[in-house]
Amino acid sequence: MSDRIRGLEKLASGVIAFASNEVWRVYTGGKLFRQLRGQPDARDSYYPEDWIASMTRADNPPRDGTPPLEGLSVIHETNIPFALLVELFPELILGREHCEKFGPTTGVLAKFLDSAVRLPIQAHPDDELAQKFWNAPVGKTEAWIIVGTRKIGGEEPYLLLGFKPGVDRQEFRKMVLAQDLPGQIGLLHRIAVKPGEVYLVTGRTAHAIGPGVFMIEVQQPSDLVIHTERKCVDVEIPEEICHMGLGWDAALEVFDYTGESLDEVMARCQLRPQVIEKRAGGEMAQVVGCEITLHFASRRILLEESAKLGLRNERFYAAAVVRGSGRVAWDKGEVELRPGDAFFVSNAVAEHEYRAGEAGLEMITAEPPLDCARGGPRRQTGRP
Repeated sequence: MSDRIRGLEKLASGVIAFASNEVWRVYTGGKLFRQLRGQPDARDSYYPEDWIASMTRADNPPRDGTPPLEGLSVIHETNIPFALLVELFPELILGREHCEKFGPTTGVLAKFLDSAVRLPIQAHPDDELAQKFWNAPVGKTEAWIIVGTRKIGGEEPYLLLGFKPGVDRQEFRKMVLAQDLPGQIGLLHRIAVKPGEVYLVTGRTAHAIGPGVFMIEVQQPSDLVIHTERKCVDVEIPEEICHMGLGWDAALEVFDYTGESLDEVMARCQLRPQVIEKRAGGEMAQVVGCEITLHFASRRILLEESAKLGLRNERFYAAAVVRGSGRVAWDKGEVELRPGDAFFVSNAVAEHEYRAGEAGLEMITAEPPLDCARGGPRRQTGRP
């Protein structure tokens, strides 16, 4: 075995730190995660998302200077794509059981996402429609973990989520073709949000993130989306991109037109994290578990100042630091954790310990729901 391969194997068997991975979108934002990272010139731009542990290419239109592998995570202080490392050492990084069931892919994607404007009204396909229309392995169910908010133009942060009762599909189609934005917006529930809240958005649910919302998004690894608006900020979105080449008749099948009251939407979509472990100096909460969705899982790890938390790793996971700083240590090394950092704990790491700095340490994880795969509870939220 060459020294190069031995070095990569050592990297694959530990905690993997990621370089910044900002991705172009049709909307603006990103100031809050740049402030979190301590950037002195933090501002909003057309790079409002930073993708974490990504093996997913961004489905962006060609533009000047487009990175050839846009969306794919790169390992910190190297030019090595994370996807390449997984391809070389799948069982070491992901574990044999996971590889046998899902292949050499994490099956999950996380993002820092910070919106300075309202995103276009949209919906993502579920697995069935992703396979039907795009021959893609998965659709996109996602969880929004709100970590910060801000007022923009005096407006409180909000979400648009789910159709109200009485929505007529043909009338919605007319609004889309006429670009009647007030009409489209009026069909969705408007929900004020604050830090700490969590929402599950299943495939086919109509939605739009409003301005001033900073979140960690945990999702299926897909970038398939149908937009019903042809302009966002100063970007004119070609119709072909809005409907992803399907034409509007097929594309609008992606939306679920079942109307719900606000109470019904909140009962279906808002999640309440449950503390699953509490120790002196810290706690761990299940944010998304396999009783909620079969697609992924997420935890919140919270440590008070200078506290320590030892964990035994039962499966790989990615994580993002949303507050404070510290270190993660295992038997073969340690990695410094700063605000806004993203990293990946390989399946090869067993015992490991988090040590918080003076300001404490808070992290959100993104992980596959292997407990469900082993026969745990199976309840999929949302409509079939």
